[in-house]
Amino acid sequence: MTDLHQQIADLEAEIDVLSDAAERCRKSMIVSKWIIAAGVLLFTAALVGLLRSDPMVLIAGIAATLAGISFFGSSRSTFQEISGKIRAYEVRRAELIDGMDLRTV
Repeated sequence: MTDLHQQIADLEAEIDVLSDAAERCRKSMIVSKWIIAAGVLLFTAALVGLLRSDPMVLIAGIAATLAGISFFGSSRSTFQEISGKIRAYEVRRAELIDGMDLRTV
């Protein structure tokens, strides 16, 4: 019986760790959206003439946009992978709890 309790506790600890990692991924996705927006604004402002039309400004806008897109994609795929693991651990935890034959008091 204590082995089941330990397995459940281990699963819950792992779920907590994965939940923290998922939250970091979610925050990274928000940051990457801001980077994309800043890159697009910088590029557009340089094209329209609001900023001096220096090639370095255009390149910086393009680079920021591409870096943000790449960072967002990486964070999103990691988030999806972590979410899948969390769901699998929660299912396993529920199976262990159901297998304990607990009484209703």
